[in-house]
Amino acid sequence: MPTKQNQKTDTKDLPYSVKVLLIGAVGGLLWSCIWYGAYFFNFTDVGPNLFWMAWSLGDWTEEKTGQWLAILMITISSIAIAFLYRYSLAKISSMWMGIGFGAVLWVLIFYIANPLFVGLDSVQELSNITITSTICLFISYGLFVGYSIAYEEELQKYGGT
Repeated sequence: MPTKQNQKTDTKDLPYSVKVLLIGAVGGLLWSCIWYGAYFFNFTDVGPNLFWMAWSLGDWTEEKTGQWLAILMITISSIAIAFLYRYSLAKISSMWMGIGFGAVLWVLIFYIANPLFVGLDSVQELSNITITSTICLFISYGLFVGYSIAYEEELQKYGGT
């Protein structure tokens, strides 16, 4: 039977950087899969394959393979986004910061980077359901990543487990 000292070392927490990496990966995977579901059920005209629209890669990007590979790439990119959040906004422990972060990501992709994405209509030309669905997805993603990282930041600051 393990002693209390052994139990304590067995349940040792992961390093903060690993937690941020996992939050980013899980957030990217979860919310891009939900995005694909929304695309599949026609809640949005734009799916995760938006990731490929910056390059002319062929018709495979429109198929399931392109969607799933885009989900993989979004998951990997989300790790970098999580670290960006950690180093810039994690000290602000508010759900509103995560919501704002997701909204800013949406604006960056759909307004500012829009000319890079071949075949993506301007926001004014997108359907209302596409705009509403994608804004909700990005805000939910930002809330998930932002609040999770802010929570871990608070645990680090106050020495919680």
